[in-house]
Amino acid sequence: MRTAIILVTFNGWEMTRNCLNDMAAQLADSEHFAVAIADNASSDDTVKNIRKEFPTVHVYPSDKNLGFGAANNLAIKRLLSDGESFDSICLLNNDTRLNADTLPRLQKAWEKAEAFARESGNAYAVIAPSTKNKDGSDQPNYFAGLGPEGIGSLKFFTNALRNEEGAAEILQGKPSKTAQENLLETNWLSGVCWMFGKELYESLTTEGSFFDEKIFMYYEDADLALRARKIGARFFIANDITLTHLGGGSAQSNTSRALQHDRAQQYVFKKHFGIKGLLLSKGFRILRSSVRIATAIPRIGSSEKRKYLVHHMALLKAALW
Repeated sequence: MRTAIILVTFNGWEMTRNCLNDMAAQLADSEHFAVAIADNASSDDTVKNIRKEFPTVHVYPSDKNLGFGAANNLAIKRLLSDGESFDSICLLNNDTRLNADTLPRLQKAWEKAEAFARESGNAYAVIAPSTKNKDGSDQPNYFAGLGPEGIGSLKFFTNALRNEEGAAEILQGKPSKTAQENLLETNWLSGVCWMFGKELYESLTTEGSFFDEKIFMYYEDADLALRARKIGARFFIANDITLTHLGGGSAQSNTSRALQHDRAQQYVFKKHFGIKGLLLSKGFRILRSSVRIATAIPRIGSSEKRKYLVHHMALLKAALW
């Protein structure tokens, strides 16, 4: 069993160095692992530093920021064109910290999950470890609601209009137990860390693209999950294996991130659920920002509330177009 570990970088050299140091054993084990990085035109010498400190890593620099999905596509395609062979792929955020045995154990857990899925009549398994915050608390990486069945519910609307935590609670739900020890199942997983077979990669790759390159950032994992489920993939969590996700490795300002998030959701909802999905996504975001603008206006004397107001006015304007 050989796994290709794929990372995407956009600056953040110190985070990337820490992540690569955590997988030192895998970098030295070329029989079972190959590590590749696509760099999105970093300006902090990330590429030069990786090549200097981690010479066994395959580094594929881009002359522009391709976005998350397209950069992953680049790394996998280039790794294959370099003649590297592998049975499975692990997509890993560079803002993660690993235990020394995280990836070897996840490799074994994926084999177990793939066999379990096929015994149950399904074609593929996607697996992720349990994800933790920096302080050791749980960071849910699983989601029960995907698409209109998630944000289309009245309970989601009423909770989400109060706060983001209320929305997350509805979308995440709880993973279910399986007949396999330490293997939970959910509808889909966030893209912090996915491991899956090369066969799934080949089945979902069209015109040379695994990820939809029209999505620059956010919801590329949801799009991939929807496509994967259509061809029989199941999503699992190895709850006895953990990694820490620091978060925000390639992030910009909060408003910029929120705009990218909202546009990506609208694209994915329209792609998979048609005009109903697009109107649902836009309708929710118009209502959400309108309510939050209305509640912020009476307290506009606060500089914090003025920033909050400007933020939601930008989101409302984007949702209306």
